[in-house]
Amino acid sequence: MSIELRESERLDASYIVAIRLVSTRQSDNAASMTNLSRGGLCFVSTLNLRQGDRIDIDLPASQPVATLTAKVIWCRPQRNLFSVGAEFVDMSDARRTRIIEMHRAISTYQKMNNPSGDTQQAAAEWLSLHAEKFLAGTS
Repeated sequence: MSIELRESERLDASYIVAIRLVSTRQSDNAASMTNLSRGGLCFVSTLNLRQGDRIDIDLPASQPVATLTAKVIWCRPQRNLFSVGAEFVDMSDARRTRIIEMHRAISTYQKMNNPSGDTQQAAAEWLSLHAEKFLAGTS
């Protein structure tokens, strides 16, 4: 049995994001975010990252309007990919709160605007339309 060390609620998330390893600029432009909290996120990627690696996360993956910085906490093999947990760094409490508010708005948009069931496309649309303004004034 594992002990949950998370300080804030984990929310399911279904977004395609771009991940860039800060030290080498190696990237995955089609990583799949699986969940999100005020403290960080989990995603599935082609990158085999190491604990402590700093990464930039572009939202959405194509034509990003927001970049979040995080530190890798863990990375585990998952078939031919890697499941990664990362903690946000250099982020104000206001921006952390705004990220969760943004996620709730995206989730609502996904439910209302994806007749085909493509939640990732709906998330990319919302991010392209609203993220820059939504996150303005927070860092």
